[in-house]
Amino acid sequence: MPLYDSSERIDVMKKYSFLLFDADNTLLDFDENERVSLLDTFEHFGLPCTEEVLKLYHEINLMYWEMLSRKEIERDELLIKRFETLFEKVGIKADPVATENRYRTNLGNGCQVMSGAMEVCRQLRKDYKLYIITNGVAKTQHNRLEKSGLADLMDDIFISDEIGYNKPDREFFEYVEKHIPGFEAKRALVIGDSLFSDIRGGVEYGLDTCYLDIYHKENSSEIQPTYEIQDIVELPALLKSTGFEG
Repeated sequence: MPLYDSSERIDVMKKYSFLLFDADNTLLDFDENERVSLLDTFEHFGLPCTEEVLKLYHEINLMYWEMLSRKEIERDELLIKRFETLFEKVGIKADPVATENRYRTNLGNGCQVMSGAMEVCRQLRKDYKLYIITNGVAKTQHNRLEKSGLADLMDDIFISDEIGYNKPDREFFEYVEKHIPGFEAKRALVIGDSLFSDIRGGVEYGLDTCYLDIYHKENSSEIQPTYEIQDIVELPALLKSTGFEG
């Protein structure tokens, strides 16, 4: 009879047990979903949608979500303001509310996944507890995660719209901790593409973090992640290289 069970030995050697994944541009390909959803929405209303318009919307949308993280705007206002601002800047006369409603439906139907993300999650769920921690509209996020198949690979899904707080708020992470059985902060890792919401939120809550730098941009901010990768497929090797420290 062996002195120890091999499966228990593997668990002891792992530094992390709880992997907290952001959704958009970490597991779900939000950029592609955004593009397809906007093209359909603008076509539906007979509005011009050039590459310049797409790029400008992306920048405006990102700006407003960062404002939401800083509590400078409410979510419902954000959803309309982004189209109001876009239309003003490009000189389009259109109804921002109707545009948002059509776009929201399209977005919720999009289930594009980051390259390699499904395979990574299938591999990791054998040895780790997997969770989604995401800002966004609950119905939209649930639809996308379910249609993509990612929801079936998760132990639980936490969405700011349902919690009442957004990343990087401490209250968001407190809720997550309270609703994960046996949670240990020292054995949890936050993985996400946003330095401001994912990484900052994790760091300020005392969690290790892994920054997914999909745009290959130099991090000149004061926010410093524990690890940094440029593709989600690098995560299993990173986890394998980390040993238990305590």
